[in-house]
Amino acid sequence: MAGRKPEFDKAHALESATKVFWKKGYVGASMADLTKAMGINKPSLYSSFGNKEKLFVLSLGQYLDRYAKDRMQFLTEEGVPLRQRLHSYLLATVKGQAGEGTPRGCYLAFGLSETAGDALPSDAIDALKAADAEAVKQLVDLFRFDKESQAIGLDRRAEECAMYLITLLHGTASVLRSGRELKEVEPSLEFALNGLGLEA
Repeated sequence: MAGRKPEFDKAHALESATKVFWKKGYVGASMADLTKAMGINKPSLYSSFGNKEKLFVLSLGQYLDRYAKDRMQFLTEEGVPLRQRLHSYLLATVKGQAGEGTPRGCYLAFGLSETAGDALPSDAIDALKAADAEAVKQLVDLFRFDKESQAIGLDRRAEECAMYLITLLHGTASVLRSGRELKEVEPSLEFALNGLGLEA
């Protein structure tokens, strides 16, 4: 039809936006960066995704669904020792942070670091904090209700154990983003699990 605007793949455009935010953060990602990566113009971005804030929140959801969700499944594998489940989860996470086909670091950790200032809109801050709280909750629930965890008393320190691992992963995200290699941070996973009393 004459005058009809060209169609584009919204899923592909959202994935492209996700990688821009992952690499540059909310503050560092300009509209020019986003439209170039997405292969669309500003009017198309606004009509399809709203604005930069809404696009950021959608991209966070894309990151969580496509890149983070699968890692959590390691924690609940049946018939697998707790140490092995945690190691698989941690290793999958740091491999994702190492940038194998994706930007280095962690979208969520980078975004959370930007909440300290006043540059992020409230909806973006709320979405980031909700995602962080959910990640912590899943680990807390593991330590609190897992039978092996209960047997060695980790259930009594479930919140502390969860934050211990979250803090570790925020640290690995930072050093891998700065250019360190995966092999340099992998030993820290073993030390962390040993520190929980889950020695090999």
